[in-house]
Amino acid sequence: MRTVVRMTLADQIYTILREDIINQNIKCGEKLTLKILKEKFNTSSTPIREALNRLSQEGLIDHITNLGAKVIDINENDIIEIYDFCLYLDLAALNLALKSEKVDDIIYELNSCIELQEKSLEAGNIWDFKLHSDNFHDIFFRYADNSRLYNASKNIRSQFSILTTIYQNFTVTQSMVFKEHKAIVSSITAMDFDKTASLMESHFAHAKSYLLDNIKNKEHKEMPL
Repeated sequence: MRTVVRMTLADQIYTILREDIINQNIKCGEKLTLKILKEKFNTSSTPIREALNRLSQEGLIDHITNLGAKVIDINENDIIEIYDFCLYLDLAALNLALKSEKVDDIIYELNSCIELQEKSLEAGNIWDFKLHSDNFHDIFFRYADNSRLYNASKNIRSQFSILTTIYQNFTVTQSMVFKEHKAIVSSITAMDFDKTASLMESHFAHAKSYLLDNIKNKEHKEMPL
């Protein structure tokens, strides 16, 4: 039986704005004025302010005022800090997960995730691919069985998701992510865990380098931050 979750108006506004920010329908640095949000959601300022406060706690917006708020800006240093921190967390989760007695279960779930990524690529579905790509990393955190590690990843996940949206917005980068994920699964299957850690480091390094190159040369690139 499925659980029915009742959402308040503030919950609904939060969910919509969060998805729009992460998917970059609302761009980094864009202002969210109370006047426009009240008109968009046809409501008073109270649930909007509640939603904005939750987004602020999640690190997606800042500068909340009586007039509204602004989506966070992301610069070169932010990219470096976010990717380096997320790599440390992923390596810790990977290490704990692969020390468990459920490596076979992990491999099964990873292969299932890879199949879904491949189907999304073939269908040209960007958002489905990103969902399954995020889930690929989440598998390690679940099997790490460390609530504090998982919570630490959740605290940075929203900002990281903005960057993965930008990075994975093209078929060429999606294909690269897919190949790197497959290589990681192959090394785990071969029980070569040192190689797995090395591949994970390269996986993060490629994405970070790509984003840094684009932010430095954004006037010449197709993909602005």
